[in-house]
Amino acid sequence: MILENNSDPFFALTEKSSEWNACIGNQAQPESYIDGYMEAALELVNAVIERKQHIKRDTLAMPILYNARHALELSLKYMHDAFLKEEIITTPHSKNHDIHSYWKLLSAAKLGDAELTQHIKNLEIYVVSLSNIDDDGQELRYATTRDGQKSLKDKALCNLVVIRESLLKLKKIIADSKYRLEVFIDERRTKTYTSDLSRKDLETISKMLPPFERWNEDIFDKAKKEIKTTYGIGSKQFSDAVNLIKRHRTMASRLGSEFDLLHLTDDKLKLVVQEWKALHPLKGSDDLGADFMNVDFEAMVEYANKVDEVQENILRFLSEDEIADLETVFYTGREAGFCEFYENRLTLVKKEHKINQDLAEEVRHLIEKNKFMEEIVKGLTILGKPTLAKKLLL
Repeated sequence: MILENNSDPFFALTEKSSEWNACIGNQAQPESYIDGYMEAALELVNAVIERKQHIKRDTLAMPILYNARHALELSLKYMHDAFLKEEIITTPHSKNHDIHSYWKLLSAAKLGDAELTQHIKNLEIYVVSLSNIDDDGQELRYATTRDGQKSLKDKALCNLVVIRESLLKLKKIIADSKYRLEVFIDERRTKTYTSDLSRKDLETISKMLPPFERWNEDIFDKAKKEIKTTYGIGSKQFSDAVNLIKRHRTMASRLGSEFDLLHLTDDKLKLVVQEWKALHPLKGSDDLGADFMNVDFEAMVEYANKVDEVQENILRFLSEDEIADLETVFYTGREAGFCEFYENRLTLVKKEHKINQDLAEEVRHLIEKNKFMEEIVKGLTILGKPTLAKKLLL
């Protein structure tokens, strides 16, 4: 039997109001399922407690616990699928509802990321509790098990206040692990990690190390010992981490090494910033067209002329490659981009400029940005030039 769209009791839409249309199916994301079942558990337990619906304690206890268990199962499977895709796990788990088995596989995986490893560890108590009463996702849904036994026969009571407190903690752990997983996978694109340490771990380690000029002193040995203990690594793994940090634009610059841009020199960049500063002190330039009735047309003309002048000056002393470099630094700062993608991004910007063949417009687009210098400073810091970044702020 095939139902017409307008007669389907659950999936028909109404022309009266689209306010309560929900995105499902091909418009839904895996994360929405995790969040949805977690929120459903919390909404139910909150409703029973806050509205003092004592009669519903018994009838809603199982749906509350089932939704929580299902959210946990989906969260574990979400991580499992991500680790498979990243080849952190090479053998997939059998497709079943055994949350404890899934958790054991995840906890045994060599992630090389301290934070994500800790999030998975924090899930253990909830996995053990729910798998002990329902190892395959059946006993919270049915009054009897497949073999005819009474579900939860070893339990008689549960407390909804205790459950709510635990659900709030579980919700945070799942959310934190999901967020860290997304960033962790994004960071792996940079290839800045070792078999034992993620990019974030390396970032933290770089902040624990003293400046390069003090690496022959006792302070370095103390930092080395602390790092090895904190991350549970040996001398070989520590050396691998240090060698990577020394080559890294952002991390090494914190320790005293600085890196040149591929085309743009410090002096040229200072000239660009001077030109930008000459343009932006003009009062009212931020919203000259905001109110047509009260607009200062003379100020508009003055600003337009100044933009033309600054644009011409910059085009006079910057080459095509330098303009591409300037744009790359700006967007690296604005998007808080990874320094590892600097060279590739610069290449793409050059190709784009070759296609558009309008350097004047590219320059104008940058110099009219009110936060141009702020983003340039951020970009320079990311790309390993903190000294110049600080000088530009003076």
